[in-house]
Amino acid sequence: MVFRKDLVPLLLDQSLTVTQIARMVREAPRDVAADIQHLIRSLKHSEYQVVISPATCRKCGFEFDSDKLQKPSKCPECHSTWLTEPLIAIHAKPGPAG
Repeated sequence: MVFRKDLVPLLLDQSLTVTQIARMVREAPRDVAADIQHLIRSLKHSEYQVVISPATCRKCGFEFDSDKLQKPSKCPECHSTWLTEPLIAIHAKPGPAG
């Protein structure tokens, strides 16, 4: 069982897909995605921010919403299945300037 706090050091300044994280922690991708969704909400009031590079269609360039953490099945524009998986990373929020 993965604890959400363990995902922070795993994703800190490193972009990974849900599938890669699931392999590393030996959990089902859907469980990892649910944990990441919760982590996104809980990190809003912390010193970290979650950065999501959304899934894109490699054929037509369509970009999916960044709230989708798992790879979509097909592109709604061209119906291609040649898609990139979203990348998730955690970065420290910049401190106050001055």
